[in-house]
Amino acid sequence: MLSRSLGQYCGPDENLSGRAANVLRMKLVLSVVSISYLLFLSQFHDVGAAGPYDGEWTGPATATNGRCKPAIVTLAVLGTVVTGQTRFETDEPKINGTVREDGTIGATIGWQPLIGKFIDDGLEGTFKSRDCAWKMRLKRVK
Repeated sequence: MLSRSLGQYCGPDENLSGRAANVLRMKLVLSVVSISYLLFLSQFHDVGAAGPYDGEWTGPATATNGRCKPAIVTLAVLGTVVTGQTRFETDEPKINGTVREDGTIGATIGWQPLIGKFIDDGLEGTFKSRDCAWKMRLKRVK
């Protein structure tokens, strides 16, 4: 059926050989796939954009109250997406959140909120976990 429709575009006096029809079919398929791919990628234009905070960040988190031992916080930032984890003495909850244009971060550690801001060459933030309130200071490692 596709070869008949391709034959209609060649005019009534022209017959396409089998090889030429296959080439036209492949060009049509490639065009459709290319356009579909570009439309799909256009939905993610911000995700791949290099942002000023992109990279890996790590550093200590120290308890400002309570008897909690220091923890290590590791974050990866790509565009506006923040992922990572906090390593406490007994568990390692995941961090998920976003970076806003002004450099502030809104995230969660497990179900607890984490707030922070990129300042100079670091990231400062606070969060609560267990029976302690924490303050973190991260540096870019990559």
